[in-house]
Amino acid sequence: MSKSIFLFDMDGTLTKPREKIERHVVKKIKQLSDYGDIGIVTGSDIDYIFQQCIDMFEIGGVHTDRVLLFPCNGTKKYKWAGSKFKKCYEADMVEDISQESFNYILQTILSYQLVICVQHNLPFTGTFFQYRGSMLNWCPIGRQAGSRERSDWVTLDNKNGIRKHFLNQLKEAIENKNYEVEVALGGSTSFDIFPKGWDKTYALTHLDEYEDIYFVGDKCQEDGNDKALYDLLHQDGNSFETNSPEKTIEIIDNLIKKII
Repeated sequence: MSKSIFLFDMDGTLTKPREKIERHVVKKIKQLSDYGDIGIVTGSDIDYIFQQCIDMFEIGGVHTDRVLLFPCNGTKKYKWAGSKFKKCYEADMVEDISQESFNYILQTILSYQLVICVQHNLPFTGTFFQYRGSMLNWCPIGRQAGSRERSDWVTLDNKNGIRKHFLNQLKEAIENKNYEVEVALGGSTSFDIFPKGWDKTYALTHLDEYEDIYFVGDKCQEDGNDKALYDLLHQDGNSFETNSPEKTIEIIDNLIKKII
């Protein structure tokens, strides 16, 4: 049997947005690990993976030797090192694009954040911007938002297209500066900003030993942060679009049937 790895996005794929993975999903991922290794490739940093997916690595979960973690689109890599997951790779965004370019992008989204706060009556929370070393995350409602605040944001965003508008604005501002930087929608509330080519296809640079690579994600359409990896692997029929952890379980069941 060829060596395989099954890559999963996290929010909206393995978990509901910013919630913990449920036991029936863990059980299904454990079943899939009989046929290959498991990888989580997400725009979130490692702390969010541990917060949301720690049950995958507990007793009764997936054997940690079979798991690779790829935070920040795979620009960071963690693998099991006997007693814990250890970082074995990290790229540097500021080093790649320059401090001047980074400062301009941050100043630009600061101005956009102010506009959003003035124009919309929402329960804003703290931490609108989070620099993760290899990418910048902008969350207009705030990274500290709970389920109610996130729901209010999603409702208003779906109605008024707030993220779509500022996505286009930010892309235009970056293009006018000729910066080699990309912007994608992350999850249901945020934007991921990173050097060109540092989308989720970056994770593949760590996977030379695998003959078969599969991917499941939920943001696979235009401007979604799963699209690049989905499109690349879809050429071989190895990528799948989901819309919930329940749909992900269906995809896994079909994958197992196909492999068997």
